[in-house]
Amino acid sequence: MLCLVLFSVFSCEPEADVVIRQPKINLSFSADTVLFDTVFVRTGSVTKRLLVYNFNKNAVEIDEIKLGKLDASAYRIIINGLETPQAQKVRIRGGDSLYVLVKVFIEPNNNNSPFLVNDSVTFTLNQAVQQVKLVAYGQNAYFHRKVTLTGNNNWPADKPHVIYDHVTVEEGSTLIIEKGARIYANRGAYMYVDGTLRIEGTDKERVAFAGHRLEPFYNDIPGLWGGIKFRAPSKNNIIQYADIKNAEVGIWAENPDQDPATYDIRLEQCTLRNMSRAGILSYSADVQALNTLIANCGEYAVAGFGGGNYDFTYCTLANFTDFRRENPSFFFTDRFKSTTGQNTDYRIKLNVINSIIWAGKRNGFLREEMGFLNEAGLPLDTVFRHNILQTQAYQQSLNKTNLFNQDPQFVRTVNPFDFSLDTLSVANGAAQPLPAVKNDLKNVLRDAEKPDIGAYERIRP
Repeated sequence: MLCLVLFSVFSCEPEADVVIRQPKINLSFSADTVLFDTVFVRTGSVTKRLLVYNFNKNAVEIDEIKLGKLDASAYRIIINGLETPQAQKVRIRGGDSLYVLVKVFIEPNNNNSPFLVNDSVTFTLNQAVQQVKLVAYGQNAYFHRKVTLTGNNNWPADKPHVIYDHVTVEEGSTLIIEKGARIYANRGAYMYVDGTLRIEGTDKERVAFAGHRLEPFYNDIPGLWGGIKFRAPSKNNIIQYADIKNAEVGIWAENPDQDPATYDIRLEQCTLRNMSRAGILSYSADVQALNTLIANCGEYAVAGFGGGNYDFTYCTLANFTDFRRENPSFFFTDRFKSTTGQNTDYRIKLNVINSIIWAGKRNGFLREEMGFLNEAGLPLDTVFRHNILQTQAYQQSLNKTNLFNQDPQFVRTVNPFDFSLDTLSVANGAAQPLPAVKNDLKNVLRDAEKPDIGAYERIRP
């Protein structure tokens, strides 16, 4: 009798493990379609999860899970850790679920515009067939991997450009990027410029630089690629109507020639956003920015080490950020010490006109957002006029046409950010008229008599 009781106890299978085979039993899914955003050909996508639920109290055994196009499919599925186009006899306990991982790798074709790539995953259970759709858009592109450009080069806008590792513009050579072009870079990739870079965007067809992941999750992630690095021989660079985002540093400028005659880099109507280190990081270079927004950088909006010549006119430096940033947004030194211990000393010449340097409160306080370190003791040549500046340290020493520690009242200082001006902003009508500068960052006509401070001119009713 005791043996029979023990046998009965240990032979009872839990209800959740007992497989039922009724024709009306169905599975449930976390989505009826697994949708991928645009995926570059030959690149591969992120991996997405499809959850398959068994809401029954008993277990089910799925007869077959398979891709519609099997081995010919652009999609790959992973079931129980195994990548396979089909699997049989897959069991799900009662009240439990199964992960099916899905990714896509798209081969190139002749389309310049995004093209549809679809398939499905079918689940056969007790002769009943259920289906989940798989949808992605493929995008052909120009791929540049460890490329050195010589002579004169044009990058057209008919397809995106994807940079792997680096692209180098050789000394004495020129790269022209045409209006409307889109440039994407993988993690750690750089564009090195030893020659000349000309970006020829327009207000209607801006040029975009970003990381190569196109999923919305990556829209505002900093540090996805290296940035554009202008090295010592580089000269005569012009960047117009360009949006550069999500790099480590947007613009690196390394030109210790100490030649004030011309600017090495000129930015017009540009935005630099979401950099993990700095929007502009300069080492003794000569940089000019007009109608430019620099926002949300991890260390500096602009930093100039070892002096240089700088001009910021109608610019907005709005360094709102989730980083625990201790550095001021706007920082310059007249000495740069290299890793070998060698000092580069050069005076700082800086013009800031009709611009905003603002970062709001950090930890509940207005912090110092400007800094100058005069280690070499060289003369500091600065002009600040008609700006809004967040500073306590330099409030008494700068021109009284500036507004100090007054909130410029941007439209929105949380994501999604909007650094145009509210109707009640103190920046409205407070700029010095500059007849040579007729339009703002978005090509809006500036008021001839009372223009607004910053990169954006408020549109009058």
